[in-house]
Amino acid sequence: MKTPPRVLIEDWLPAAAIGVECMRERSTGQQPPDKRFHVWWARRPLTVSRAAVLGSLLPADFPRAQFEKLLGFWGTSDELVRAQAMLDRARERKLKIPNPHGERAFKHGLPEKEMRNAQRAIEKLWGRNPVVMDPMAGGGSIPLEAARLGLTAKANEYNPVACLVLEATVDFPFRFGKKLGECTRKWGAVLRERFNKRMSRFYPKTGEVPPLCYILARTVPCPDTGHMTPLLPYWHLLKPRNAGRMVMSEPVVNKSKGAWSVFIRDPWTGRHPPPPTYTGGGGTSLFSPSPILGDYIVKMAEAGKMQAAIQAVVEKANKLAFRTPVSADFEALREAERELTRQLAGWTKCNTIPSEAIPAGDKTREVLIKGMDMWSKLFTPRQLLAMGTLVEELRGLEAEIVKAEGEDLGEAVACLLAIALDKFANYNHALAKWESTSGVMKGRDRHDYAFKMQLAEMAPCNAGSGLDWAIDNAIEAYEGLAHLPKAENARPVLISLGSAASLPNDDDSSVTAVVVDPPYAGNVQYAELADFFYVWLKRTQVKRRPEWFGSYLCDKTEEAVVNLSRHRRESDKKGEAERRAHAFYQRLMTDTFREAKRVLRDDGVLTVMFTHKLQSAWAALLQSLLHVDPDSRVPEKRRFGFQITATWPVKTESELSTHLARKNAAQSTVLLICRKRPDDAETGYYGPTMEEEVRNEALSTAQRLDQEGFTNQSIKCLTWESVWCIL
Repeated sequence: MKTPPRVLIEDWLPAAAIGVECMRERSTGQQPPDKRFHVWWARRPLTVSRAAVLGSLLPADFPRAQFEKLLGFWGTSDELVRAQAMLDRARERKLKIPNPHGERAFKHGLPEKEMRNAQRAIEKLWGRNPVVMDPMAGGGSIPLEAARLGLTAKANEYNPVACLVLEATVDFPFRFGKKLGECTRKWGAVLRERFNKRMSRFYPKTGEVPPLCYILARTVPCPDTGHMTPLLPYWHLLKPRNAGRMVMSEPVVNKSKGAWSVFIRDPWTGRHPPPPTYTGGGGTSLFSPSPILGDYIVKMAEAGKMQAAIQAVVEKANKLAFRTPVSADFEALREAERELTRQLAGWTKCNTIPSEAIPAGDKTREVLIKGMDMWSKLFTPRQLLAMGTLVEELRGLEAEIVKAEGEDLGEAVACLLAIALDKFANYNHALAKWESTSGVMKGRDRHDYAFKMQLAEMAPCNAGSGLDWAIDNAIEAYEGLAHLPKAENARPVLISLGSAASLPNDDDSSVTAVVVDPPYAGNVQYAELADFFYVWLKRTQVKRRPEWFGSYLCDKTEEAVVNLSRHRRESDKKGEAERRAHAFYQRLMTDTFREAKRVLRDDGVLTVMFTHKLQSAWAALLQSLLHVDPDSRVPEKRRFGFQITATWPVKTESELSTHLARKNAAQSTVLLICRKRPDDAETGYYGPTMEEEVRNEALSTAQRLDQEGFTNQSIKCLTWESVWCIL
């Protein structure tokens, strides 16, 4: 096979400056609209995604200054790095200085002159209409950037929830533009009005202003008295990280009546807060000195005897205010429960609320051990009533929308409203929490189903909050996507659902560049987490997308992750399930890269983004990428996949990420640039030429990283010893 011409990313990449822009993208409250649209996990920043796509297509001699402008840099890469160093020094000294940076890269328009030059250079190198594919597209950062550049892009994804997110991210904005946002805002107002008409009586205004949300405490029967007693790790309602106003709820116990309430001290000026009633997995009753053992709490949860009681009501006028619940608050809860009972039979028959069981999994175990064995049990009765009402109203409204707006636009409006419903569900469920350090509610955007002893419930019927906020927030994110700068010839991405290990709709040698951010072993259990949204999208989107939402839950049979629960057997010895799970992951990754090789042109480029700390994960990735058949001991019979021609580390993750602190994710993403290795290559896998090639590339990479000051563990995995250990 003739040696293909080198592309820009094989020779050069402004990695440090790209890292600066990635960190600016990650800034709290400043993230791009695709990250605010719908929950998806481990999305790559747009800047590094564009760099990977564009750098994989441009020739090596393309002017570097023009490439930096196409990435959206406000200055040269050196200027970006110097500006960031200035900021870092000021922060270390706790000094405030004017922001030396310009506008963030993803917001910059594409300069016309440089864009024309890039299009000519790409066409000269690859011919007309080069195709970029992401076979594991997830939330869509890579195909979104390819589409914005005016390229023909394909996005394949195994998870149906991700497919819907992709559709709304890389299809709708290019097909409908801002008109879809305007129409959705109009019909969203109708949906809110109909929902509020039915639900407002269950969220009464019992204070001076309508409630913003409710803070609740988990309760179990006291083992000695049978009275419901709270399990709280703390009693504070507001506790700023820095010095500021602190608000405390003090328990008030009436032992003769078997009841408890709270007295709210605002501000709290005491030195010793009330002792917690839950710590270390066990608890203490307000009605008895006897301890509440952890096993007892688990048994009560499994038996459905763990409940939730209102601890405080949160209001907001000029500032946050907290008050004790009154009888009308409790009666509204009881009335909501009675209304749910009246609706339950009909809703179950019409498949309005989720009756699916929660399957055993590495992450779902967190709620299964608390007795939450069905998806509907992740919601309190009032929350489930709100969700069922919303599904019922959206279903009824969809026919009116399609009749008024036409089928294509009307169904897109209904889809955006379904995304708003998902956003509402993410805050309106029994795992949402009150974040006392910042005074806000937090939904389930982490990589787990962490169970909270103190939870929060949204009050959905008030203007500017609740359902109103969820709809407006989803529409604003869509409008942000529609307004992102893009090339004049930008077009929608072609989306497909299926395993990346089998792409039957794509011909051999039909793709110019495969750019992929694969799953990182066991870091994120995508399907387990997505099931939470799937069960609701199934009830609002199955008629429009039966091929996506026709199954019981998200398909997990060929999901490329390390999930021990799917490989555990009763007869297993220690470590056997883990070995099978890793072998399963590596097989799927090998099949994925083998399929990528099939669809890729002989002179095409494969660019892989990978972020992991563990050398074992890197070994699995590299072995799959190099496409060695581990069962074959005969070098001549081993199948060859790709050869790595360049590597680039880019800092994409904040060191403050709580997920990084708990998991094996790393701060830096490593870009591996690869080319096809011929199956009939003269050099065997163990041959001296191959050994020297890998050694030289690994040593070159390590030396470059040392010079650039990279010390992250994920980068160290590319040293010679780490690469060669798998060979």
